[in-house]
Formats: sequence, structure tokens, C-alpha cells
Amino acid sequence: MSSRESPIAAQRARNARLTAQAEQIARADGAEHGVPELPVILLPANSRNTTELPEESRDAFLDKLRGTIAEAFLEAVRDNSASMTAEAESARADAGWALPDSIPAMPDIIGASCGTCGGECCTAGGTHGFLHADSIMRVRAQLTDDGETVTPESLEARYASYLPARHYRGSCVFHTTTGCNLPRAMRSNLCNRYVCGGLAQLTRALVSSQQTSAYVAAADSVHLRRLALVTVTGSRPITLRGL
Repeated sequence: MSSRESPIAAQRARNARLTAQAEQIARADGAEHGVPELPVILLPANSRNTTELPEESRDAFLDKLRGTIAEAFLEAVRDNSASMTAEAESARADAGWALPDSIPAMPDIIGASCGTCGGECCTAGGTHGFLHADSIMRVRAQLTDDGETVTPESLEARYASYLPARHYRGSCVFHTTTGCNLPRAMRSNLCNRYVCGGLAQLTRALVSSQQTSAYVAAADSVHLRRLALVTVTGSRPITLRGL
């Protein structure tokens, strides 16, 4: 095995170990509560602490946003109101994931699963929130369609109003303990379409097993952090005893 392959092999071994731990706890929980055998899926875990949103992070975000809005206003407002473009759907399909017609409640299941993870993917959002001109153009078009007069200043003020008092330390400025502080329509195109590998695996497992529930675990690079029974109506956290 080459040194280049070693980190991949180590990650696979780590995932197998943590998944086995989660499966053991899930089996015990299933026996205790009369839950049938369900898929067990491993997701990453956001294990950061929260802190007050630093003033410098707020200023850096607004400075970056101001330039992005200016770029988006170089063109006349156009029909760019669809939150999911054909290209985005195609990108999801190419990655082996798409919303299954057989599980209408899949968005709710994904939401509950993301809550178990805590938004590890959001930690890369930093002081930009993945907001680029195409996302701002979409938001501008949606607000215009709603009958609002949208200016660069009003759009900046709208985003500024959603900056939270506290967020996860070093993460996206909008990343809080209750999820993204932005309404979904104002989030970036990337945030609205992104699905991690674990969620893609969850979708395939539910379709294959014809289930609408699963045990979803979240782990950092070493330890299992959280486990929950996720259903179409929400999730039930499970205590990780002895870990």
C-alpha cells in the first residue's frame, strides 16, 4: 500500500469501527423500544463550541457581501428565481443522489439527520457563507417578484439583520445551534443543493430497505458523538452509554 493510500485506508477503518459501535447501540435501542432492524448511517459531527459573533467576522462578511451584491447588480434583474437549477439537479444526480419519489418525506428526514450532525459542512462557510453573485441574483429576483423594490443597500441590510449574536466558533457567520440563521430562500445556491456522502448513503439505504426511518450517528475523527433514531416526524436522541 502506498503512503498516498494510507490515509484513505485509515479513514475507512475508522468509519467501520465507529459504524460498528453505532450498530451495537442501535440494536440495543431497537430491542428496548421494539424498533425493527433499520439502516445505521455514519455522518460527521460538528463538535465546536459557540461564541459571540466577533465584530471582525461580521465586518468581513458585510465587506465581502457588499462586493458580491455590486457584482450582481451589474446586470438588470432577470428570471433567476428557481432555488434549484437544472444544473444543480444534474450535479446531484452525477454524485449518485437525488430525492427519491418513493419517499416524499425525504427532505424532513434529511433535515433531522443534519441536526444530528450539527452542520459540519457549514464550518467551511467562514465569513462568506458561500454567497456568490448567482445566489444574490436569485434572491434579488425572488424579492422583485414579490413586489419589493430591491437596492444594493436594502439587500445588504436584509442579510445583516440575520447575523446572529452567537455562532459556532470559527464556522460560518450564520451557523448557530438551531441551524442556519438565514431563511432557506436567502441561502447560497450551494447550501441549498449540497448533500454530503453520508446523506446520499442514507437515501440509498432507505430506498433499498423500503424504510422511512434510520439510526443516524455522528462522529468526529476519533469518537462517536451522537446517535439518533430519525423518522419522518423528527428524531429521538439516544444516550451513548459506555463510550
